[in-house]
Amino acid sequence: MNKSRWQTAVGRAAEAAGHAARVGPGLAGPLCVAYGLWLAWAPLGFVALGAFLLLADRRMP
Repeated sequence: MNKSRWQTAVGRAAEAAGHAARVGPGLAGPLCVAYGLWLAWAPLGFVALGAFLLLADRRMP
């Protein structure tokens, strides 16, 4: 019984790591762009981040 719980926990951790690997670059890219724009001109970074978040919200089912 203890081994089954261990396998379930490892399976869930592997599933979470796979999901993060698929979603991570899609989130990191826009955040890096927004941060770069913020360094150039602070309000532009916030506008870009807001636009990226609205776009991400529309893509979610």
